[in-house]
Amino acid sequence: MDTFFFKLVFSFIVGGLWVALATILADKLGPKVGGLIVGLPSTVPLGLFFLAWTQSPGAAVQATTAIPLVAGINSLFLATYAYFVRKNIRTAVLSSLSLWFILAFVLVKTRFDNYTVSLLGFGFLFLLSFFLMEKVFIIASVKRKLIRYGPLPILARALMGGTVVSLAVYLGKIGGPLWGGIFSTFPAMFISTMFVTYFTQGALFSAGTMKSSMLSAMSVVVYAAMARTTYIPLGLGMGTFVSILVSYGSGWAIYRFIIVKLR
Repeated sequence: MDTFFFKLVFSFIVGGLWVALATILADKLGPKVGGLIVGLPSTVPLGLFFLAWTQSPGAAVQATTAIPLVAGINSLFLATYAYFVRKNIRTAVLSSLSLWFILAFVLVKTRFDNYTVSLLGFGFLFLLSFFLMEKVFIIASVKRKLIRYGPLPILARALMGGTVVSLAVYLGKIGGPLWGGIFSTFPAMFISTMFVTYFTQGALFSAGTMKSSMLSAMSVVVYAAMARTTYIPLGLGMGTFVSILVSYGSGWAIYRFIIVKLR
């Protein structure tokens, strides 16, 4: 099977299952747990793994340079959505996506390639976005509504999630390591979850889930840092395993010590 076609199929399956699981848990357990799962690394491990497999581990390491900064842009993306979703979801998604593509375009045009600046940019954008959500927009977690599940709604969630995630993988194919790094961090999981949580639980629940997701997504930066340091010395397989283990462990710590204490 063609490697890239396999990558698309695999990302569609994994993305679909991940979105279905995350949104069902969000519906059942609330926006904090759902946000934790949605924010954990999903497209980033896929994107970097296949980039290393089809090109080289060095290309994947190079792609990690922009990931922290794009993760910061994702934080701003989520804050924008949380502000506008109380008006309507169309405005919220279009506004946040427009902002994301404008900032991503700037990175591509400037051929961004500075890991230190990337980390500093993430810190600034993350803190700004969290301040806006917590202190300005006053985004809080809300109680879930009871929902009865049938096979068709779950299948629809999986199809939506798989489509958006595989689209992000495809977009990452059109460029080199910079584009691969940017689009491996494309907020595909967030977009899928936005629609599902909005239409099943409402605007306030959806916004609360996105706030938890933004905190959990710090684990994406951890994954990129681990991949950057392990892919070459440990090899692709072991490097991926260690990176997932450490980043998911950091996600659990973020949930345990930060997310559960949010209002």
